[in-house]
Amino acid sequence: MPEGKRLVTPELVSGALPAHSAATLGPFLEMLDIEIDLGPLGEAVDSMVAASTPFDTEIDRGLAPTLHRALPVSRRDAADPGIWRYLAIAFRPGFVRHRWENRSWATMRSRFWSPGTRPDSNAFGRLWWIAELTVGDDGDYSLTDRVLRRQTLATSLFVRSLASWRPAVVAAVDVLEHESAEQIERCLVGFSRLAATVPLESMGEDDVRDHLERIAARARAGR
Repeated sequence: MPEGKRLVTPELVSGALPAHSAATLGPFLEMLDIEIDLGPLGEAVDSMVAASTPFDTEIDRGLAPTLHRALPVSRRDAADPGIWRYLAIAFRPGFVRHRWENRSWATMRSRFWSPGTRPDSNAFGRLWWIAELTVGDDGDYSLTDRVLRRQTLATSLFVRSLASWRPAVVAAVDVLEHESAEQIERCLVGFSRLAATVPLESMGEDDVRDHLERIAARARAGR
């Protein structure tokens, strides 16, 4: 429930309070229509935290597929921010603190609370949705791995609505995964302008790739 935002306190965000008590959480919890065993996910998160360096971006690559497999929910259910808020605030707040350095109270509060795929979104929801938008029909997470290998690419892609259309993500990763951060941003700005006038759904994956390659070539030439 929205009132639960009061649980995202400076003490929880900083780790001065490792976790809220069950009594504190109780009034803010609501039952869902789905039932999921979170035990395997908790073990995976704990193992990732124990084996990784704090604030290492490689954590995203390692956890996103596991998180996605452990939460086999529909997109409709996943659109409920309460799921992700529960995971961050009640289930494993330590993961959020381990993944992200506390440099700004407002930004860190968003990483516990705000839905979306931006880097300042809920830490669990962001990874689940990036995996959801990149996983293949056969359960192949190779595209997920490629996009999260470059945080500059993941950030530039998933702050834009075009990331909700998988063919655009595939083409963007193919063309841009080895480019500089500046080049990635310039190309996606240019493509976003094009997508504002031509519906993405009217273009195939090859069309998107061709457009991005032309934009990238012009950017390299300084045009």
